[in-house]
Amino acid sequence: MLRVSNLSRRLGVGSLGRFVTSPLLQKTPVQIFRFNSSQNKDVYDLWIQSIQELRKELNDKPWIPEVSLAPPGQARADMRDTSHLQWQPTQEQLEQIAELKSKPIPLKNDPLIEHCTNLIMKDGLKYKANQYLSKALYLVFLQKRKDPVELLRGCLDSLGPLCSTKTMKTGFAKNVTVPVPLSTRQRNRLAFKWILEGSDKRASKDFSVRLAEEIISVIDGKSSGFEKRSLMHKQAALHRAYLKLK
Repeated sequence: MLRVSNLSRRLGVGSLGRFVTSPLLQKTPVQIFRFNSSQNKDVYDLWIQSIQELRKELNDKPWIPEVSLAPPGQARADMRDTSHLQWQPTQEQLEQIAELKSKPIPLKNDPLIEHCTNLIMKDGLKYKANQYLSKALYLVFLQKRKDPVELLRGCLDSLGPLCSTKTMKTGFAKNVTVPVPLSTRQRNRLAFKWILEGSDKRASKDFSVRLAEEIISVIDGKSSGFEKRSLMHKQAALHRAYLKLK
């Protein structure tokens, strides 16, 4: 079997990297033709022959790195041997590795970001909604210098109402309004809906800028959505007498 190391030895170079960066490969086709016809045509013929043998070997049998990359005199190469690299991680790098091992692997797509993107989306143009939200979160990061996703999660949690009211039938002529608790997804939906309503009242022509300004306003506790949240809690408290019907 023709190995890459044998190919390098036959061509008179010490390694495959030196073979790839040889002066022959750095010449133009005309220069290569002149070089082969005037100086050393045998080297060029040996090069083509070795490449054809290597290509035939790779086409006939599956390529096994341990065998093809083995040095002369060895049947197989130990691909896990890193002693020749002569590299040792620093103490700071070891501490970072130990810290990362204790942390969970983050999700590829955050469910909260997907939910907010779907609320922004119009006419099925999700990629545009994603661009708007990404730009708005970047502007929030420039203003607060913190993780914008965690800031958005925190502002939705603070702005989202804990309960709402629902009309229920009693079987008589009169229906009653009963306060009901809201799930996390329902709270986030109402909170982000109020953020979108507040962003529409701002003066900027760019939607991402208006959205970022409203998110920052919620983080600072100055958004008009807190009044809607307080009003919804008051309405639920007024109808708390009907909780026994649920």
